[in-house]
Amino acid sequence: MPSYRPAVMVFSTNGHARVHLRFEGGRKGRSSRLYRLSGDGTPITARIPLPEGNKAIAFRVFTAGEREAWTATAAPLREVPRFHDEINGTGSDVVHYRGEPGPGVLHYAGPSLIRLEALDDRLAYWVTVTEGRAGDHTFKWPGRGYYQVRSAGAWSLSAT
Repeated sequence: MPSYRPAVMVFSTNGHARVHLRFEGGRKGRSSRLYRLSGDGTPITARIPLPEGNKAIAFRVFTAGEREAWTATAAPLREVPRFHDEINGTGSDVVHYRGEPGPGVLHYAGPSLIRLEALDDRLAYWVTVTEGRAGDHTFKWPGRGYYQVRSAGAWSLSAT
């Protein structure tokens, strides 16, 4: 684990994959210990909040389909994508919203459920902002901060 905190894990694959990453052991403040990571036919790059207070973490990686090479490295918060008005991505990720509180739209084109979670200043789960299936979902941005998108498909976030 890095000496700086908070931090994220950057998990990436060389090719298309469906991956389940599960943190081992208890993690207070986490929204989940299981992360479902997938792309839209492209390699995965996902940022996952790392827990505080541990010198090491344990996790397991489960892949579906062909075995793909993967890497997982700790990174500082400057590696988290920042945006004011709009951002898009595929699969689960952490983003840094730099805009003001107010209306927002989450557009989701993927399978299953998507969830947008606000994180506190330690990158621990704070509150679910919105969730749903494919389509447009309106919500209210709580304000500037880090947010975790939990999904298995393509998504976009915007401030309106």
